[in-house]
Amino acid sequence: MQSGVAGSELASLLAQLSEEKSQIERLLARVEEVLRSAATPKRRSGDAPVPAVPAPRKSPLDKLQGVMANTADLRETNGNLTALRIAKLYGVSVSQLAGWLGRTKQAVSKTPDADSLQNALSYFERVARLRMMTKGDAEFRKWLRTPHPDVEGKNPLELLARGEWQTMADFVDDILSGTPG
Repeated sequence: MQSGVAGSELASLLAQLSEEKSQIERLLARVEEVLRSAATPKRRSGDAPVPAVPAPRKSPLDKLQGVMANTADLRETNGNLTALRIAKLYGVSVSQLAGWLGRTKQAVSKTPDADSLQNALSYFERVARLRMMTKGDAEFRKWLRTPHPDVEGKNPLELLARGEWQTMADFVDDILSGTPG
């Protein structure tokens, strides 16, 4: 009987450890984002080029065909993500998305699938994977605008606008993989 109690206590401790590990990973991601956003000033016409955005951390979901096929519509025929389709999906203007990316509307409109935008747009593609669990793009946009207790009671679009891209990418990964967050 005593080994059964010890086993259930161990299971409980492992679950708690897993949850706390996820919280620490989220906190580290937020620190990285704050540091990155502090180092990436908003670009105005005449300013120097915007520093490169690091690619999102790898996700186990990156290798699943069904997950990747779910966001294929966000890519051009050359395979690059396009800011125009991402802005449309998210229900934001190209100007607003360009601002989040630290670019001008003109630059993003001229080459919406530029290689220099791919790392930044990858975060938005990772969040868009949540469409697998929604009944369509309208429901996805509704989810983006709904406050969630797991992300400080903020809505995902608000966090993306603040540059917390990795936090949101990880949040969606956790939802899709069933990992406690």
